[in-house]
Amino acid sequence: MPAADHPAWRTRPSPQPAFRADHEEARIMIKPTHLGRLLLLTAALAACGCESPGFIWEHEERDDVDLGVATEDDDGMNSPARRDTIGSITYYEGMGPMRVRGYGLVVGLGTKGSRDCPSHIYKALVQAMYKQHSFASSEIGVKSTTPEQLINSLDSAVVAVYGEIPAASVKGAPFDVVVRALPNTQTESLRGGRLFPTDLEIFKETGSGGSITGQALARAIGSVFVNPFSDKESATKTDPRKGMILGGGRAIKDRRIRLVLVKPSYQLARRIQDRINSQFPGQKKVADAISPSFIQLHPPLEYFDNTGHFLALVRALYLSNDPRFGALRARELKKELLRPDAKHGEISLCMEGLGRNALPLLKDLYAHPKDYVNFHAAVAGMRLGDHLACDVIAMHAKDPNSKYRFPAIRAAAEPKGMAGAATVLRHLLSDEDPRVQIAAYEALITRRDRSIDATPIGADNFVLHRVHNSPTNFVYAKRSKTRRIVLFGDAMQCSSPVFYKAPDGCVTISAHEGDAALTVLRHMATTGRSSPPVPAPTNVAQLIMLLGGEAGISHDKRVTGLGLDYGSIVGALHDLCNDQSINAKFMLEQPNIADLFGPLRPAGRPESEL
Repeated sequence: MPAADHPAWRTRPSPQPAFRADHEEARIMIKPTHLGRLLLLTAALAACGCESPGFIWEHEERDDVDLGVATEDDDGMNSPARRDTIGSITYYEGMGPMRVRGYGLVVGLGTKGSRDCPSHIYKALVQAMYKQHSFASSEIGVKSTTPEQLINSLDSAVVAVYGEIPAASVKGAPFDVVVRALPNTQTESLRGGRLFPTDLEIFKETGSGGSITGQALARAIGSVFVNPFSDKESATKTDPRKGMILGGGRAIKDRRIRLVLVKPSYQLARRIQDRINSQFPGQKKVADAISPSFIQLHPPLEYFDNTGHFLALVRALYLSNDPRFGALRARELKKELLRPDAKHGEISLCMEGLGRNALPLLKDLYAHPKDYVNFHAAVAGMRLGDHLACDVIAMHAKDPNSKYRFPAIRAAAEPKGMAGAATVLRHLLSDEDPRVQIAAYEALITRRDRSIDATPIGADNFVLHRVHNSPTNFVYAKRSKTRRIVLFGDAMQCSSPVFYKAPDGCVTISAHEGDAALTVLRHMATTGRSSPPVPAPTNVAQLIMLLGGEAGISHDKRVTGLGLDYGSIVGALHDLCNDQSINAKFMLEQPNIADLFGPLRPAGRPESEL
């Protein structure tokens, strides 16, 4: 199937957002239904490194992180992947997202804002702004601006700010936040505004319609992005009074991670602590038995970007560190891995936990004819530093018929020291399937690979990435966690004739038939004024740099940037691609990995018959 005809190209309407203001903050305690009958974290989380998508434009409802807690009909406790593990006698506390809320001020709205603000929010906001900022002008003769003046301007709007700090987040970890104009206010739109630094507190709704707030756990700041797509492309009408700040929230302290013993025992807690610390040696202690019931965990630095894998691996560790026990259990796991109905992801984790002593047994399985055997053996081997395992992962990643293709691409993002993993990912950037190209790109970004051509746009607007040698031109835009536009392909042009006007009128792009350049008009909501016509290049990368760059004029009187925000540029690219003014397709990051990658049904017989 030609890449341009692939189902991934098709425009999909976006569902409603996940956040509801009446959500209660939940401190979830995962408890076993039977004593010791616990599963590890889901195999997909461990083997693929998948993460929950967080808040995105028009995001769908989603469940909390699935920890795979055993049910009554689970009979897997006799599996060698569960017997004698730390996970068989413990469970995690507090693995749900931590919901936080605050009230802040969005500025830069022109006349679209509102002076309305309830008195109790007004007083708290003024106090917080004085505490966090200095409003005295450093220029002689320039009058200072006060928080009261900012709030009482139509250029600003007081908003409610919501977010979810993911489970196991460390200090500084980013997450998406939602901003919403207060009800019963005259605010018309938050498009193009910027949120002042806002503290976010843990909160819980009460039955009386009020709420109980707690300590500040995060801070939010950044440009607000209202759904940039016109109503005709959306499943529901765009609400200009609601927006998002991608990656705008930052945790200001580590989320607490605790293992809870099913049967309290200080002696057992100390054994678990020592076993975990021996697995993850370093200057900072990873596990601390703070009581007979709890072991406090602190993810090592190398797992800060993948705490899900760390948590899964901890519970996959065997309590015994005796080499003789490890050798015997590794043989049992090897035998178990051959069963088509086994928990292959859990077995792979347990093999990884046994360390490099398990490598000889894993290597025996790399060439096994059953794909579920060779793949999961290779995942464990690659995480243990075996370069031969990387060849097996590469085989699955390159094979269009492998049902482990996308898990293999995700797995290739993990081993930072293996050049072979980066090589296969770079090769996949030119695959004919756009989904594969995007997956390979995301894996290379995770690896911080320098092969991706990156250009920061504006002071902190977004990053433009360019991927060359793509068989088909397409534009890929992120809508969660970070602001990135990716151009796949070369010679991407915006050709005449073209006419585009943003829904809010912030920019107009036009060209008559035969024109060698585009003409751009920029309208500023803050002043109500429009720029004179600005000549713009037809090269899409250069056009994006002009639109999003900081507003300015060079010494030769040439406009160097128009200061257009990320959401407006994404909306313009979407419409220009759909109108075929740009010789490329447009793809927006999908709400979750399943939507983006889709189910893979390999040709041939079912797995159990391979």
